[in-house]
Amino acid sequence: MAALIDKRQPLDLIDVRTKQEFQSFHIRGAQSFPLRELSAAKVLRGRKREATEPLYIICNNRVRASLAAGMLTGAGCRQPVVVDGGMETWMRDGLSVVFERPFWDFALVRFCCELMELFRRPPLVTYKSPKVA
Repeated sequence: MAALIDKRQPLDLIDVRTKQEFQSFHIRGAQSFPLRELSAAKVLRGRKREATEPLYIICNNRVRASLAAGMLTGAGCRQPVVVDGGMETWMRDGLSVVFERPFWDFALVRFCCELMELFRRPPLVTYKSPKVA
């Protein structure tokens, strides 16, 4: 699968980890379908590839992916493929992932709060306008 991704070959990959896990990092091109909310019919309808092509399923270590594969098989998926080792192995092998930095990270929030405080305080130096005669 890593070779297909590196060569930019089209494939169907779903990530069944939680939304938070997916948002922290994921494989480029993966679609998020948390196991707790997984609708096999929706996944199968949204496929980019033919139904005869493999549908890759990943989670952290393969437990949730195996459960999802069973659900998808029951709904008619012909070739579910659980990614061996999951994201733990993917990361350990140094394969590429997408890291998403949340917009409201702590450093940005702190900076904004300090900036607001700066403008809220009375000025330390006051300037008088020159009198015009």
